[in-house]
Amino acid sequence: MPSLRPPPSYSPTLIAAKPESRRHLASAPAKIAPGPRAIEFNLVIESPPLICYGSRDSSTGALLSGLLFLYVNAYAVPMKSVTLDLVQEISFRRPSSPACKPCINQVNVLKHWDLLSHDTVLSRSEYGYPFSHLLPGDSPASTSSALVGISYHLRAVAVPLAKDVAPIDLTRSISVFRSVPSTDVRRCLRIFPPTSLNVTASLPAVCFPKSEFTLNLRVNNLVNKEKRTRWTMRKFNWTLNETCKLKAVACDKHISSAVPLEDVRLISSGDLRRGWKTDYSGDGEIEMEVPISTFTDDISIPAACDALVPDLGFSVEHSLVVEILVSEEYVPVGAHFAPSPTGAARILRMKFGVDLTERGGLGIAWDDEVPPTYNDVPISPPGYDYLDSNQDVEHLVM
Repeated sequence: MPSLRPPPSYSPTLIAAKPESRRHLASAPAKIAPGPRAIEFNLVIESPPLICYGSRDSSTGALLSGLLFLYVNAYAVPMKSVTLDLVQEISFRRPSSPACKPCINQVNVLKHWDLLSHDTVLSRSEYGYPFSHLLPGDSPASTSSALVGISYHLRAVAVPLAKDVAPIDLTRSISVFRSVPSTDVRRCLRIFPPTSLNVTASLPAVCFPKSEFTLNLRVNNLVNKEKRTRWTMRKFNWTLNETCKLKAVACDKHISSAVPLEDVRLISSGDLRRGWKTDYSGDGEIEMEVPISTFTDDISIPAACDALVPDLGFSVEHSLVVEILVSEEYVPVGAHFAPSPTGAARILRMKFGVDLTERGGLGIAWDDEVPPTYNDVPISPPGYDYLDSNQDVEHLVM
């Protein structure tokens, strides 16, 4: 058997390290691979995206369901409680008191689950806790505007009894949308006295962010046969604005210093100097189609969808402002191609409300889903009492 002792002639030699090397070796921490924690969380959402279909008055809400998994990696961990909360957080971008937390954030617990409400020793395994909640149809959608931000998230907390095991928590953000499905077309008529001009506009009932919709315009009664004058379009411009309103909101200590707020932001704009069709036969009319873009000029700040929260006095609305510059011309007898300007001009200004909503896609409301009928179930395999007499069956003797 070989000996582990050094030979007699062996004399160890000590090599003195430099001071810099000693300091470097002393300050270098030991690299230890991080091991698994005693308890861990995982959250799985099983339901489709939370979309409230319809307006606040007609929507039936959105159904949220999922599974919360608790992994116990230790041999046995005494647990005190496991809770799950559905939280709505409202942040005010322009608070009356920037140093006051209640004036900045407002947290509302919409649903609370006590998944483990008593002391229990959990052995090493995987535990799943199902949860579900019907979000009301009047709940505001997730919003990020200049005045108010509304967000939702799930917060899970596990508190062990053992002092050597630290509590863990998990926060998962969820998005809530609102979609108003509609294929209707809005038609508006505007009259501009003292002239005989009138404008008919057609636009979709709803539009979507990061997209385009078409505005159809028709200007009628351009020709005045008695005075032998007519109106000519010179310029067309449009602007899409976003208006946010918030009433005086603050905590009890600073409510006296709170004031109502209003913010108007330009989403997009455009102008045209040509591209329309003019017909002076009869009473005369002008027809045009204008693409209106909902893409914001600042890509980093997208347009917010329409929102209404009566409890906070908060609302987000969009409006389309259209201006048409027309000038009057005199047409002499027999000289239709040589009109002369009269010096009169008008600006036809119109304002239309625009409902900006999320796309519904192929989804439908949860209460419109029809469960499968008996005829939709496929044919089941034969039962155990079915026996074919033409086949040999081997009997099993126990």
